[in-house]
Amino acid sequence: MSQNKTFDLLDTLIVIAKHKLFIVGVVLTSTILALIIALTWPKTYQSTSEVIQTRESVGSLGSLLENFGSLSSGQNKIGGETILVILNSESLRLSIIEEFELNKVYGTEIKERLLKILSGSIYIEASREGGFGFNPIVSVKIAVEDEKPQRAQAINSFVIDQLKEKMEGLNKETSMESLTILEKRLAQNLTDLENSEKKLKEFQNTYGLIQLDSQLELIVENLADIKAEIIQREVEMNYLRENLTSNSNQLKKLEAEKKALEMQYQKLISKSEDFEIKNDGFYPLQEFPDLMYSYYILRRDVEIQNKIYQILIPQLEQQRLYLQNQGSGIKLIDEPELPTYKHSPKRAYIVIGGFASSLLIALVLVFIREARIDEDSEIAKKLEEFKHQITRLK
Repeated sequence: MSQNKTFDLLDTLIVIAKHKLFIVGVVLTSTILALIIALTWPKTYQSTSEVIQTRESVGSLGSLLENFGSLSSGQNKIGGETILVILNSESLRLSIIEEFELNKVYGTEIKERLLKILSGSIYIEASREGGFGFNPIVSVKIAVEDEKPQRAQAINSFVIDQLKEKMEGLNKETSMESLTILEKRLAQNLTDLENSEKKLKEFQNTYGLIQLDSQLELIVENLADIKAEIIQREVEMNYLRENLTSNSNQLKKLEAEKKALEMQYQKLISKSEDFEIKNDGFYPLQEFPDLMYSYYILRRDVEIQNKIYQILIPQLEQQRLYLQNQGSGIKLIDEPELPTYKHSPKRAYIVIGGFASSLLIALVLVFIREARIDEDSEIAKKLEEFKHQITRLK
């Protein structure tokens, strides 16, 4: 080509025609090589399954008892994020390696190598509820790839079994923590109730029976209700402190509610200038006669402990039933399937990719060869300009 000749499409076609045998040879060789690779690449099969998290309480009994208190920690299953933690845990993968002797399958005894190969064969995909922000998990899909379809299905089934076992263990552990908290609080309540009843009985034996008027009866009932609410908040807070951080919004809410209830409780039992008959119809308790006031205090303590007992017993029984009926909290909606068709390799993609990449490489080599033959040609100048643009810093 002459130095002044314009480099256009026709010149490109001429260069290609000039080196057609070289191009055909490169493309044909590469395509055949890609075809050989596609045909000899080991087949892998994929077995899939899918699980969802269940949210039901203990049969119909949960709904019957839920009005006795709001301690929901034992009724709720472990969160969906825990499913992902278990499925991606190293302990689960080591169990798979040991169960199926994958060290022999993968040909290595190095733990890190085994874990890396296995992690590339297991795929976990979580589906979440729609909307903005961090949404809860709806379902989790599990896919396992292996050269043998039966082993892919067996590994998938093993993963599901391990997931159920670990989830059931965590749910039972959580329920036991709630049960222990309730049992401790009930034991304290029974001791306090026994002491309160004993003091009231001794007072009555000494001074005889005293009849409270309607106003004091109303105060006693209100105080008992408020104190029971305070104890209920304390039980819930004790559980949350063991399972959540101190910055939890739920814990802060309970602390604020408990503080408000305590202020209301103290208002009823202490003398205050703001506590007048014109405001709420109650006199400060210290304004009553001493004997009546002493009897009221003893009666109040008994009523409060009785009210706490009435709240704790249904919650305790509910928690025991829940523990007995505890499960994994997950449900299998798609059983691990036995794959009947290979998942990889995608042979057509390999061959097409080999053909396209070899054609591109062949054309680049042709133009480079043409530029070296005639350094003054338009091709050489344009390649030099291209090289300059690529290598310059700015």
